[in-house]
Amino acid sequence: MNPGPALPFNASAAQSTSRLRQVEFVEMPVKQILNRYTSPGMPFRWTINPYRGCEFGCVYCYARYTHEFLELRDPLDFEQRIFVKRRAGAVLQRTLSRTPVGSDQIALGTATDPYQPAERKFQLTRSILEVFAQVSGLNLSITTKSALIIRDLDLLQQINHRSRLSVNFSLITLNRRLQRMLEPRAPRPSLRLKAIATLADAGIRCNVLMMPMLPMINDSPSAIEAVISAARRAGASELWWRALFLKPAAARRFLPFIRENFPLEHKLFSEWYANAVYPPSSYEDSLRPIFERLKRKYGFTNPDQREGRHEYSTLGRSFTATSKGVQLQLGGVR
Repeated sequence: MNPGPALPFNASAAQSTSRLRQVEFVEMPVKQILNRYTSPGMPFRWTINPYRGCEFGCVYCYARYTHEFLELRDPLDFEQRIFVKRRAGAVLQRTLSRTPVGSDQIALGTATDPYQPAERKFQLTRSILEVFAQVSGLNLSITTKSALIIRDLDLLQQINHRSRLSVNFSLITLNRRLQRMLEPRAPRPSLRLKAIATLADAGIRCNVLMMPMLPMINDSPSAIEAVISAARRAGASELWWRALFLKPAAARRFLPFIRENFPLEHKLFSEWYANAVYPPSSYEDSLRPIFERLKRKYGFTNPDQREGRHEYSTLGRSFTATSKGVQLQLGGVR
């Protein structure tokens, strides 16, 4: 098997563990799994990502740039070469024994999905939850697209009993055909909604993230309302949205996809993102009243996007984030 380019993280210790579905899984040695996040504007102070790279292959994914740290610059490397932090649970347990996290929020899955297909085999996320289930007084959030999270309901209930827990589900469309185009190997929307309902019925707080909104693709009022109403029926507590945030590494995957599949919209995306990672502020200004009206209609009361800032509430606390970079532009991706 071709070992690929030299990797800066002690390549001699990296081992290809298996290849499934045309995806190569590489064991990545880690000495640290809980990473301190110091930038202002987010509610969490610690991040965990048990995998580097994500097989879901979402064409808009901002985190593709993280593979460039490993000198892997083909946009498809992000979804075809997954780095597996095999001793994640053991490393976390050792870290928590000597690191006082207090009530600072820990965010699991800030760069890649902790319940991507690899989790079925490697169970790194479950090993992390097993550690958290032994601790009291934590403040933990999990972000995912996957219904696989239901597998760990037993641990989630234990954590929810002893600590603060919320689960964020990314859901940007109910259109199955569109979803398969944008998120080729992610679970279908109906499975995510079913997972929300299962967790909510078990007393676990669930939120929905409509990130990103894509002009002329998933942003019609009817499409937005379909997601918001379905999220409410499933039992979601809060809902947040954000327009596309497109770093250059993601643009190398996303813009060719748009050119091939949405040729009429390609010109607009090219113009907006040619020299910027955010759309014009006027675009979000046009969406804001739509979201505010529909969130009120369906009983989502969390404040959202006012005067160029976003105010959310999370687990009884409020936090603000500047209007740039809210769409999971997160650190702690080691």
